[in-house]
Amino acid sequence: MALPSTGPISLSQVNTELGRAAGATISLGDAGLRGLAGVANGTIGLSALRGKSAQFTHTITSHQQELDLHAYLRGQGWDGTSKVEVTIATGVYIWSDNTTVAALDTGGAFPDGLTLVNHGFIMGKGGDGGYQLTDRTSYVAPTVGGPAITLTQPIIIDNSNGYIGGGGGGGAACTGSARLGLLPTAMHSPGGGGAGGGRGGPMPYGDTDNLVLGDFGAGGAIGQPGSVATGSNNWAGANLPSHGGAGGASGIGAEEARGV
Repeated sequence: MALPSTGPISLSQVNTELGRAAGATISLGDAGLRGLAGVANGTIGLSALRGKSAQFTHTITSHQQELDLHAYLRGQGWDGTSKVEVTIATGVYIWSDNTTVAALDTGGAFPDGLTLVNHGFIMGKGGDGGYQLTDRTSYVAPTVGGPAITLTQPIIIDNSNGYIGGGGGGGAACTGSARLGLLPTAMHSPGGGGAGGGRGGPMPYGDTDNLVLGDFGAGGAIGQPGSVATGSNNWAGANLPSHGGAGGASGIGAEEARGV
C-alpha cells in the first residue's frame, strides 16, 4: 500500500511500507528509505516519500505471446528488486505458439516477491493431431500440449477470476483399412488439433499409387476455431475402422524451470 500523497507521514508508516516492524529503528539516511524515495544522496525530507510504494504494480491490457514476465516488467519501469504485483486484465490472452515454450515464463529473479492476479487467459500451445503418412502404413502419433506457465521462483497466483491451462493434446487418428486393388491397406483418419491452437492432422490424398500428404489444419486465432485440413482421400471399398489410438497428452498448467 502506497504512502499518503497528502497529510502527515510518519517513519512508522515508512517502516511498514518497507516491510519492517512499525517501531524498528530508522532514519532519513536509511538506505531503504532513500531507495523508496528515489533520492540516493543529498538532503531528504519526508515529503519526498509522498505517494511512494515499495511495491511495483502493473496491469497487462493487451494480448502477449510467449511472455517473459521479468523482461516485460523491466521494460515497464520496474527496478528489478522491489516487490511486484502484476494483473492480467479481463479478456486478455497470454498464449504460446510453441509446445516447448510456456505462454508465460516468470523469467529472472523477483527478490522481494511476485504476485500474479489473473483475470484473463493463460494458455499453452495445443498439440498436433495424429496422422498417416503417404506410404499408407506409417503413423505419426499426436503430440503433447505445451505448458501454460514456467516458474523460476516461488509466486503467489490469484486465479479466482481467470483461466490457466496447458495446451490440449492432439487427437488420435482413427485406424482402419481400405481395399486398394486386391489387398486391404491400413488407413488412418487424422486427429484434430489440441485446444490452444494445435493443428489438425493432415491426410494423404490423390491417386492411390502416388499419394500426397495434405496440409495441417491451422490452429485457430485467439478465441476462434481452427481450419479444416486441406486434401482428402476418395477411397473405395473402405471397411469398418478399428478403435482410435490414444490422444496426445495435455500440457501442464505450470512447471518449474530446470535448475531452480
